[in-house]
Amino acid sequence: MRYTLTETSDTFSDLKMPLQERVVDKLADMLFASDMILDMLHDERSYNFAGHLTTVEPSVRRVYDQINELMKQLTD
Repeated sequence: MRYTLTETSDTFSDLKMPLQERVVDKLADMLFASDMILDMLHDERSYNFAGHLTTVEPSVRRVYDQINELMKQLTD
C-alpha cells in the first residue's frame, strides 16, 4: 500500500496571505500534481497496467507548461 502526504489548507490563514502569493501557491500545487501524473505515466509498472493512459500525456504536458509559464509571469 502506498501512502501519500496530503497537505490541508487553512482557509482563514490563507486569507491573510496576499492574493498573488495564494494564487502562486495553488499554481504550485497544480504544477506538482501534473508533474506527478507525468511521472506515473512514465513508470514502467503503471504502464504495464494502464498503457492506454499515455494518451493523456500531451494534455497533461500542456497543462504543466502553461502553469509553469503563469508562475514565471507572477514571480518575475
